[in-house]
Amino acid sequence: MNFIELLGHSKVHRSIIDDFDKWVFHLKDIKGYSENTYKSYCYDVCDFFIFFQYYHQKPLSLLDFKKLDLQTFRAWIADISAERNYFNIYKKPLAARSRRRAISSLKNFLKFHSITNDNYKFGYTEIQLLKNPKISKSLPKPISEDQIEQLMEQLLKVSKKSWIQKRNLALLYLLYGCGLRISEALSITKKHLVDKNTLTILGKGNKERLIPVLEIVSQSITNYLQELPHDISNEDLIFVGDRGAPLKASAFQRDLKQARINLGLPKTTTPHALRHSFATHLLKNGGDLRVIQELLGHSSLSTTQIYTEVDDISLQKTYHEKNPSK
Repeated sequence: MNFIELLGHSKVHRSIIDDFDKWVFHLKDIKGYSENTYKSYCYDVCDFFIFFQYYHQKPLSLLDFKKLDLQTFRAWIADISAERNYFNIYKKPLAARSRRRAISSLKNFLKFHSITNDNYKFGYTEIQLLKNPKISKSLPKPISEDQIEQLMEQLLKVSKKSWIQKRNLALLYLLYGCGLRISEALSITKKHLVDKNTLTILGKGNKERLIPVLEIVSQSITNYLQELPHDISNEDLIFVGDRGAPLKASAFQRDLKQARINLGLPKTTTPHALRHSFATHLLKNGGDLRVIQELLGHSSLSTTQIYTEVDDISLQKTYHEKNPSK
């Protein structure tokens, strides 16, 4: 079901659907949000529209935006925090982090239209009073260097096809050897590989960053492409599935999951954990925090600083293992 169908289901007024379309265009073409980001924002706002119909027992009209109050917003957040017994986007309760995103999405929609349309100003003012759910602080869970070596060996056993084995290995090297997000690795095209020593990556918010590529990473990509049974042009994505279509993140996640199950590793052994491991191991070996920030594509240093806490915990654990009597 697409967004227009969802909005049709919520029976919102046509003028709101038009405003929704303008906002989506703003996110995609003006702000340059990634597909995953703008879709998440859209689903959040659609969820609120459908909730409004259920909560007030009437479709949302443009005039209703003039009366959107804090109580309605609080009721929505309570609703997405629990199991639902009516049709809506999210069936299961949303975690605190997802609820914060949902609030941000609706704020974004209201703010965008409040600039030019007085109908949205009251709702935007009221939602500013809504407190964000608290998120319990969780540290990234890196994978040890020994476990990563074991994963490499197991990934070769997940598929019997040699080219898929080499594809999975190349992806693992990109995530762990370059600190890429899985979405960034899967967005690499053949034309990105002109220089074997660097990669230009388009990350979150369409921000470009230059990543140095180790020889072993570059060689793993070369090995994969040499065995790739499908023809790809310079504009094509290099990572493909069995039939030659662009590889989905879920396919690699499935193979990695099988490898970690075979090894008895925890559920936290995910593609993103490989990126965490890149940062943690680099810091542990004397890497500069500012450089790591640039490599990861973090807009704020405070986001990167969480890895210093991971490293401190690792050092304490090592100390107590070496000095059990202290």
